Amino acid sequence: MANQKAIVKSILSGDTLILRGRPSGNQPPPERQLNLAYIQAPRLGNQKKEDEPFAFEAREYLRGFLVGKEVTFRVDYNIPTTGREYGTILYGNENVTNVTQMVIKEGWAKVREDGRKNKEESRGEEIETLIALESDAKSAGKGIWQTQDQENSRKVNYTLQEEPREYLDKYKGLVVEGIIEQVRDGSSLRVLFIPPSPAPQQYLNINISGIKAPIVRKDVPDVEDLIEPFGEEAKYFVETRLLQRNVKVILEGLSGNQAFFASILHPAGNIAEALLTSGLAKVADRSITMVTDGHTKLRAAESIAKEKQLRLWQGHVARNRAGGDDHEFEATVTRIISGDTISVKHNRTGVERKLQLSSIRQPKPKDPKLPEYNFDAKELLRKKLIGKTVKVTIDYSKPATDGFEAKDCATIKLGEFNAAEALLERGLAHIIRHRRDDEDRSSFYDQLMIAEQKAQNSTKGIHSPKDPPVYRIIDASENAAKAKQFLNSLQRAGRVPGVVDYVYNASRFKIYIPRESYKLTFVLGGIRAPRPGRNPSDKSEPFAVEASEFATRRTFQRDVDIEVENIDKTGGFIGTMWIKNENFAVMLLRDGFASVHDYSASQSSYSQQLYAAEESAKTEKKNIWSLQDNEVSKEQEVAIVTEVEPRKEYVDIVVTEIISGGRFYLQVINDDIHKLEKMMSEFSLYHKNNASSSSSFTPKNNEMVSAQFTEDNRWYRAKIRKVIPDSKSAEVIYVDYGNSEMIPLSRVRPLPDNFKQLPSQSQEAILSFLNVRNREEEYGLEAYEHFRDLVENKQLVANIDYKENNLYHLTLFDSKQSQSIEDSINTEMVKAGYAIVDKKSILYRSNPTVVEKLLEAQEQAKKGRMGMFEYGDITADDE
Repeated sequence: MANQKAIVKSILSGDTLILRGRPSGNQPPPERQLNLAYIQAPRLGNQKKEDEPFAFEAREYLRGFLVGKEVTFRVDYNIPTTGREYGTILYGNENVTNVTQMVIKEGWAKVREDGRKNKEESRGEEIETLIALESDAKSAGKGIWQTQDQENSRKVNYTLQEEPREYLDKYKGLVVEGIIEQVRDGSSLRVLFIPPSPAPQQYLNINISGIKAPIVRKDVPDVEDLIEPFGEEAKYFVETRLLQRNVKVILEGLSGNQAFFASILHPAGNIAEALLTSGLAKVADRSITMVTDGHTKLRAAESIAKEKQLRLWQGHVARNRAGGDDHEFEATVTRIISGDTISVKHNRTGVERKLQLSSIRQPKPKDPKLPEYNFDAKELLRKKLIGKTVKVTIDYSKPATDGFEAKDCATIKLGEFNAAEALLERGLAHIIRHRRDDEDRSSFYDQLMIAEQKAQNSTKGIHSPKDPPVYRIIDASENAAKAKQFLNSLQRAGRVPGVVDYVYNASRFKIYIPRESYKLTFVLGGIRAPRPGRNPSDKSEPFAVEASEFATRRTFQRDVDIEVENIDKTGGFIGTMWIKNENFAVMLLRDGFASVHDYSASQSSYSQQLYAAEESAKTEKKNIWSLQDNEVSKEQEVAIVTEVEPRKEYVDIVVTEIISGGRFYLQVINDDIHKLEKMMSEFSLYHKNNASSSSSFTPKNNEMVSAQFTEDNRWYRAKIRKVIPDSKSAEVIYVDYGNSEMIPLSRVRPLPDNFKQLPSQSQEAILSFLNVRNREEEYGLEAYEHFRDLVENKQLVANIDYKENNLYHLTLFDSKQSQSIEDSINTEMVKAGYAIVDKKSILYRSNPTVVEKLLEAQEQAKKGRMGMFEYGDITADDE
């Protein structure tokens, strides 16, 4: 037969090859098996029998230089009963090599006996040459003619000798040598896995991690053939690149039928990426999380094929994102509805939107762990997101179905924090398993699958075999009798942390107390807010709706502190509530959404603040006061305007106590400071001489006293903020320095009249024009520390911009460094991103030059992502 050209597809043994022709179009070329004529090499084993000696080495000899190469071949003869063809293969263009002779020369086969006996005239010379080469190989001890102990031959298992999971755990994540022995379809392979010696070689069925190629199933006994579109092409694509090539194998997981998932690495590249780029495979969601190198490259490769509409993606039309051009935007989280649904307010349009987190769901109602873990999920989202500016990406929309409304599904991110990913990672949600062709999914779907896998591996949350946490929440305000049972303990506790669970109106709330696991109705003492109508036919008082909206926007689902003073007849607890460490009753009064209730305000420790806030709202005719006939005389009007106009009243000060990054106490450096030093010497001597005097004194609220400071045990002038009889203690403020503490009544004594003459030397003050967060809030501690670094142990210059009762509004300067508003400490706090310009400040409108400079500094902080602007513009939530 004439010589023909072919490409070596694979080597079955040291004397048998599979040849293929050249491809035509997209169809795989024809193949044929050719046995080398007149010789016989050792046979490889299988599941039923072992390798013959040196069979693997003989196969490897040919594989090493022939696989994938073009050769010339001829068929010398065939066996009619079996159809087997025997022939000669020539390799090389210039220096042509007879492969049969090479195999005999290197000792990897022997001349067949029938070849020796039946020497045809036309082939006699060739057989004589083979016999001579065989004799030389024997003499040299080459190949199969070696005399070494056969125990040193390879150890191989054709079937797994241990549990697949145990084998995976042994080699998972390790880069191990391998040879691709069979390509079943584009993503399913049989691999010879070659771990380091002395471990035996192991044949494994492997699925390529992260992808799924079309199925090719044929010639399987008792199973119907199945060849999916592009299946043959994908199989051929892999065969031409990997079949019988050396590769690196990374075992990564197990499939449901106990086949291994693995990444296959070849010097020419990652076959998974190549298949995806060519449109011959799709990303497999269930295994992409296992890929050692991550999902990004595979998704990007698939996107290329989608865009070009290659093969499996023919006719593919990219989906239009839900939300159109506004599918990405910044918004403020206003409400956590459930463990997978939130409400946000678009920062640009102001539109409120209800969003479900993409590709996750809460446990179903029939799941016994539903209430407990859904509570945890909702609380996680509340603590992290409520009131924060987040980035929203609308991934898809769910149309309305029977019993369910239409929903926008979105990815919610706060910096690098992905809300859905965090829930899955803690085992507080399930991922939705989308169909392979369903593109309505989270834009971070791969990360979500990885997060759920972590939770499953760590048996967290709903994946834990343990019983879920139990939350039994008591209603302490069920009735007045029950409320009385809690009153004493709440009064003794002072400030108690809680969460606003519901807003009835501007002054009445439902508060959840996490520490004690109960809820209570809470009423703000000292004020009266306008009452909304109880039903649609009941008319609301003026500004009741606006006041309730203000309270909801500022407090709903926020962390608060409450201080209980008493209870009402329905079981509601009366007292003071702080939001971001600011008295919320004062906030309502200052914005004109409440009025002072004289009787209850007179019983409050914060009465001065309440009256001052109300007076400010009256002056500006805010909200409820805009309806009053509060005309003032021309003289009063001028006086008011003069008070807020820019002033130049500079004083030297030292900061004695820092409450937060924007609130502090100071001493003015003047003659009174010298008097204070002299008085303190006398004061110390007085208490030393009267050390044994009675300490049974019981002071009253707001009374001036002598108090022994805990840190140094020295006596100072102080004022009683609140007496707590049950614990025999009192909260005091040291009037000459501004610091305060809770001390036993045994450390409190009457203050002699002669020590009351000198006015209190500490003045409470805030930074003019600014809103600075308190220490308990996010970035509040950083603001406190930055302000401390700027003012501590320094003599400063302060401009008194405005006096509000006993509260100073100041612009501070370090005389050694700052001379103008651009260099003030106020501006430094804004530049560092720890303060924002307060547009509600009484000074804002009447000081345009100063405000302009501060706003410039604020824009500089935003652009530089400084401080609390680290994750974007947060001013929308504070305005």
